[in-house]
Amino acid sequence: MMNRKRILFSGILLIAFLLCYWSTVTGLVHVWTSDDNYSYVFLIPFISAYVIWERRKDIAEVQIDTNWLGGLPFILFLLISAYGIMGSSPSAVRPAMPFVVLSLTLFCFGSSFFRIFAFPLSFLFFMIPLPTIVQTWIGLPLKAISTKLGEIILRISGIPVFVEGNIIDLGVMELQVVDACSGLRYILPLFALGIIFAHFFEKVRWKKIVLAIMTIPIAIITNGFRIGMTGILIQAYGQDAAMGFFHSFSGWLIFIFAFALLFVFHSLMKKFFKVNSFNSSASITSEQKPGASRAGHSTIPLIASSLLLTLVGILSISTSHLSPMGLRDGLAQFPLAIGDWKAQSTERISSDIIEKSGAEDVFTAVYSDGEKNAVSLYVGYRGSPFLESENFFHSPNVCIPSSGWNVLQTRKHRISGVPHFGNIPVSEMVIEKTGYRQLVYFWFQTKSRVSHNVNINRYHLSLHAIMRDNTYDVFIRPISQIYEGETIEDAEKRMDQFVREMMPILLQFLKPNPV
Repeated sequence: MMNRKRILFSGILLIAFLLCYWSTVTGLVHVWTSDDNYSYVFLIPFISAYVIWERRKDIAEVQIDTNWLGGLPFILFLLISAYGIMGSSPSAVRPAMPFVVLSLTLFCFGSSFFRIFAFPLSFLFFMIPLPTIVQTWIGLPLKAISTKLGEIILRISGIPVFVEGNIIDLGVMELQVVDACSGLRYILPLFALGIIFAHFFEKVRWKKIVLAIMTIPIAIITNGFRIGMTGILIQAYGQDAAMGFFHSFSGWLIFIFAFALLFVFHSLMKKFFKVNSFNSSASITSEQKPGASRAGHSTIPLIASSLLLTLVGILSISTSHLSPMGLRDGLAQFPLAIGDWKAQSTERISSDIIEKSGAEDVFTAVYSDGEKNAVSLYVGYRGSPFLESENFFHSPNVCIPSSGWNVLQTRKHRISGVPHFGNIPVSEMVIEKTGYRQLVYFWFQTKSRVSHNVNINRYHLSLHAIMRDNTYDVFIRPISQIYEGETIEDAEKRMDQFVREMMPILLQFLKPNPV
């Protein structure tokens, strides 16, 4: 009877989990089907299921109980998930999902059950896309390394090349190592393959770790080899030969080649490290024969977890149904006169760039006070800020350096005397290129809160969602040149005054009606 009750509550727990993360799961499916970097993830759940099926005898014999310590990480990562779901932060909620699954397993089914399922459930982490900032942080050095390796291969082949940044100039054409060629799309599936390969074919723990880690340099080396071979084919047979069938099929060839290298490396490890004093047979035995937890059997964790997941799910669904806050005439009609500041016209931005910037509507223009002083104003608007978006407002901390500007200074600055808000915090950057310095302010703003950081802004959005307080979200970025003979403080005074005069006009303009 107790087993039937636990099965019933386990089914309710699964339904509550899907209710809580439904919007996140649909967003993940979109990424998996549209981003080639994650096309491999559809194999991950089948591999995890096979590992679980492989231990079916242990599962049949294990005693199910309760480990109350699992409730602490469950609550923590559920709170992170609620912040990410209602604050439109996929980078927060997606990595939290596997942790919720793991902590739920420990909390509701006990330590013995958890030891059996820990590996196959942890393997599901490979289904989670890397946050954009992490992809950028990893991708930039990967592109540099891959470009260098490609250059080395071409020079060894006797082909003269000139390399500038991530561009390999072959003379007949330029070979650009873009984000898709960084090698990241090989590292992730190869790393997953290395882990599962080590799980099935290696029993020694330290060798498993080495095998998994070795997939990273193998993926980088083989990607550099692919770039070099592309250049060789271009030189020998022309652009069409290299960028046609080979370019489309090279990913599979490189993946097979990389796996062959991993297999060879494992064979060498077995040959040269036959005797190993670090054999972890004791820990393996303990995993194969899990013991019962002292916590005791209870359905309370199942009930409590289901209720908490359902609560977050209801909040998520009701938040997604909040009406978008639409502007009557759009940002294109934003005033071109702000006190003594006048703009001649707005600057047109393509719809593709608007979408990639994370905005639904944008306004940009250069205001001048009639003298030499000028301020470039950018305003991005989201009338549906609670919906999950991969292209949520981008921070200038990333896009400005990528445009060739050197960041000389970054700090938090506070502007006093701003209408409605009083003192507002903004991020301040001093940037320089070819001898010209500029002062950059940027901040994020709902109808009642201002923040200088995108993560704080998302926290504000989650508070709006919990309180059922529908709002818009705005990203504002004024820029002014630091003129010759001026100090940063002089430019700050000009920018602060511009913001004080601009804000009441902006607040008056941002009186959206539900649409």
